[in-house]
Amino acid sequence: MKIAEIVSEINRTLKLKDERRERLISYSREVIRRSGSTILAIHRGDSDSAAENLEAARQALHNSLEVCKDQPEYLYLGALPQAMQEFAEASIVMAVLRGEDLPTPEEVGVPPEAYIAGLADAVGEMRRYALDSLRKDNIEEAERMLKAMEEVYVSLKGLDYPRAVVPNLKRRVDMIRRQVEETRADVTLAHHGRLIRGSIERAMDKLKEGGA
Repeated sequence: MKIAEIVSEINRTLKLKDERRERLISYSREVIRRSGSTILAIHRGDSDSAAENLEAARQALHNSLEVCKDQPEYLYLGALPQAMQEFAEASIVMAVLRGEDLPTPEEVGVPPEAYIAGLADAVGEMRRYALDSLRKDNIEEAERMLKAMEEVYVSLKGLDYPRAVVPNLKRRVDMIRRQVEETRADVTLAHHGRLIRGSIERAMDKLKEGGA
């Protein structure tokens, strides 16, 4: 085969790879954007928007994985690993905040390492929801979130994998521990505040009765 023919064939192959890469970038960005919108909608209490965005993210992820079907090395390139992780996080956050069973990695449609990373990052959103609940004086809901956070921490703290398998796992687990401790302190403080308010209200009621 002549050099020109060889180069021409290589050029066609590289063009196809580049087109596939561009599609993968586009789909991955859509997964990331829609996953973020899902979490924002959940915190706003907009369940319809959350479900719509999560489904759109799921479809974009499906499209991404279709691109990788005969090129599995693409699964670990570019923004796709982050996209899978963020979709897992959004799926987990939605389930926890709704009080549902957690979906499995197979149900989410991501590899185990992406699921673990998403599960770890979901704890930050659980803390955010717990703090929102405390601001509304819903201590019981904050306690439910704290329990979920503790379960994640207990489940993950025994895992020990190199960075190449689950990036920054140790750092993530350390962060979860701090978030759990801080949330526990916030919930305890809220309980004390409720007790103090109750004592003050009872004392005021007695004063009113005495002055009547």
